[in-house]
Amino acid sequence: MSSDIPVIDAVKYINKQEGWEEECKKVAYSFHKFGILIFKDPRVNEHDNDNYIDLVEKYFDQVSKKFYAGETLKDCRPDLYY
Repeated sequence: MSSDIPVIDAVKYINKQEGWEEECKKVAYSFHKFGILIFKDPRVNEHDNDNYIDLVEKYFDQVSKKFYAGETLKDCRPDLYY
């Protein structure tokens, strides 16, 4: 399934290179069909990106364990639908 998700080329959009409008269409399609984006941006260091993903995964792992243990989550805001 992830192979079906289009990769958005940030360089085309940022620099308004040929095909940048098509990248915008890919964004809309990807959000509509999959609910996510795969965004290729050469300004992002791959090592930093991997560290960020690891951080987010650890956070959600900890939060889910607390949630399923019945603990109150202070960053859970149902009043804000978050």
